Formats: sequence, C-alpha cells, structure tokens
Amino acid sequence: MMSAKCLPLEILHKPDKLTESEFEQIQKHADYGFHLIKNVHTVSLLVANCAYQHHERLDGSGYPRGIKGDEIHYFGKIIAVADVFDAVTSNRVYRKAMLPHQGLEVLYAGGGKKFDNTTIEAFRRAVAIYPNGLSVELNDGRKGVVSAQNEGIGDRPMIRILEEDGEQIKEPYEVDLNKNLHLLIMKCLNIQEPA
Repeated sequence: MMSAKCLPLEILHKPDKLTESEFEQIQKHADYGFHLIKNVHTVSLLVANCAYQHHERLDGSGYPRGIKGDEIHYFGKIIAVADVFDAVTSNRVYRKAMLPHQGLEVLYAGGGKKFDNTTIEAFRRAVAIYPNGLSVELNDGRKGVVSAQNEGIGDRPMIRILEEDGEQIKEPYEVDLNKNLHLLIMKCLNIQEPA
C-alpha cells in the first residue's frame, strides 16, 4: 500500500484488533493515496480516482465515501478484487496468509454483494492462483510443483509429482487437477510463515 507511509507504524503493525479511532486512521490511506497519485503529472486523474475507490463495495459498505453499484468505476471494481485477494493471501501481523484457493473463496463469498461477479470471474480466469514453480502438497500427501496452467481455470493447475509417501520418486509425473477433482492443494510449501 503506497499510502502506508502516511500512517503510524504502531497501527500498521498492531497484532490486535484496531480500535474505532485506529481504523478511521487506516481508512484515510485512500485519501492519502489519491493525493499522492493525483500529484504525479504523468498519471491520469482516472487512475487516482480508481485507486481512491479500491475499498468501496457494491452494497455501499465500503469506504471512503460509501458509494455503491455503478457509482464505483469499473476499474475501481477491478482494483478492489485484486486488493482483497492480495490482502487475504499475504501474511499480516495479526493472521497467517490464506492459501490462494481460500482467497478466491473470500471473493466468491462477496460476489454480487461486495464485489462484481463478472470481475471476480475475469480475475479467476486471468490469474494463476497457483503460479508455475510453486511447491505444493496435495490432500493425498503427495508433493510436487505447479508445472502448467489449465487455460481459464487458474485454480486447477497441472502438478509435477516429485514425492510420494515422504520419498522422492525416480520418475516424476504430471497430475492434472482439472481431471482429478478429488485432489486438492492443501499446502503451498514455499510460502514463508510469518515471523
């Protein structure tokens, strides 16, 4: 968050629930960000406005203005979806990061109420929820690495299996999660735990 520099560190790094006053200060980052971007002469005012709207929600429950529906610019809706996904899949001082598919579920849960369904679906199709090279563990205990994406299905990639029953295998093989719906990614192994 570019505008985080304008907020007190003790609030940004607070491991406990924020007080009402502290949350009001956090909400000001949308204003700070708007003014920072607006003053960059090579950046369109539209960009500043859309960044300003990234915490607005379709039902009017967001901030800073509590606008809703079509009052929120389409680009603001896109930024909101990306921002929430990034926030919930990143470690915070007050909680561990969610796995990417769990972050997607947060978006789905807010679909139509908080977030635009079309935007969520476009995000799901466009973003590799599990990027190539990510080490993962499946629900059957096998471990491997994401080797390829299924086009338009970012949450069901191809996995190159490297380990079974805790032992490295001699001949790695591919498993297509889109064709093996009983298999789920349970852990992302090269995501660092919070300190």
